Amino acid sequence: MEIEVKAYTYETMPDYEDNVDGAKELPATGKEINVLYLPNIVYDCKDGQELRLQILQPSVFSEPDRQFPCVVFVQGSAWMPQNIYMNVANLGKLAAKGYVCAIVEYRHSGIAHFPAQIIDAKNAIRFLKKNCSQYQIDPEQVIIMGDSSGGHTSVLAGMTANTALLDEPSYPESCQVKGIVDLYGAVEVTLPYGYPTTENHQMADSPEGMLMGYEIRGREGEASIANALSYVGETFAPMLILHGTKDKTVFCEQSVRLYRALKEQGKDVELYLVRGADHGGAAFWSEEAVELYHRFIQRCMEKE
Repeated sequence: MEIEVKAYTYETMPDYEDNVDGAKELPATGKEINVLYLPNIVYDCKDGQELRLQILQPSVFSEPDRQFPCVVFVQGSAWMPQNIYMNVANLGKLAAKGYVCAIVEYRHSGIAHFPAQIIDAKNAIRFLKKNCSQYQIDPEQVIIMGDSSGGHTSVLAGMTANTALLDEPSYPESCQVKGIVDLYGAVEVTLPYGYPTTENHQMADSPEGMLMGYEIRGREGEASIANALSYVGETFAPMLILHGTKDKTVFCEQSVRLYRALKEQGKDVELYLVRGADHGGAAFWSEEAVELYHRFIQRCMEKE
């Protein structure tokens, strides 16, 4: 097959139709989802630190202007400096289903105490909504998700998104979300047995003590501002919780207590106990788990 050399467009480029003996064909529909990784996008600057997003941006060849729902993922780190690249590959599984996925870097406890992490997550949402055209985001379809301390941050950001609590807006856009996904979140910093292997539990130098900036023992009432249980009466989006039954870092009772409190309030909440799972790992990114997140997000987007 010979063709003339000229400035073809996709529409004018002739399809190759020569018979090639032994060749097989794989059809392209134009509906396949491609995912582009955009690293280290600065969304805010606080306390002298640039705060970054890792963005996974899907696209569809036949729908170049298509907008996608957005999953804002807060990376766990015991509220210490985050490895914000840790779940890029795992979140690629969600991005491939048609979600812009943005991993949030927050101010860690060595820079700023609670509620700085919640404030940062809310401002990351605002930044993404403000720049929705650039990243092909549907600003009305945003989900917040996180694991461990990132689960704590995501839950509190989502539960207070319709209030002025735990907030210092950097942008005028709303931080409201359509759903909350909590993976083994450290959602109750005052629970005496909440961190089974943290020997300095609730002391000033423990992860939760560093988050609050003081020894929690004896100041549980004051520290309860960082507990998700303190916000169950607010109005917020549906929540999905997953927690391993053998989690030795954040005891699954934290998620069970939150689930029961939310049920008592008549909230839309689902809890999955991941039998035999520890603190994170492949069980939370299996095909079944990712499909569970996908179904939950789809339900949230359909909910009025």
